[in-house]
Amino acid sequence: MELVRITFTFFLMAIFFWTWPVRLFTDKNNCYFWTLERLIMEGGRAKWYNSKRWFGYHVIWLDEDGQAWEYTRPRMMRNTPWWKMIFYNGSVRKFRTFRKDQ
Repeated sequence: MELVRITFTFFLMAIFFWTWPVRLFTDKNNCYFWTLERLIMEGGRAKWYNSKRWFGYHVIWLDEDGQAWEYTRPRMMRNTPWWKMIFYNGSVRKFRTFRKDQ
């Protein structure tokens, strides 16, 4: 199952690569683009983990002080379709180490 998730994420990243220019003309984002933009502008590092809310991975940004931040969709339901994850109006918040869905 892990190989399927990795393969799915690889193909999704290919889609994101070709849709990234749209990001320049919208205020919508996703966790991948948001983290990449933080890494380019502010440094730090990224951390990936299996999402409990959709089939792919979620990525968070760790700033220079080690504080984890995430761009997420508020009140995201379980099994959200992948196409709804390409661009969405999300919010930035400190990453919670305790998640209700675990």
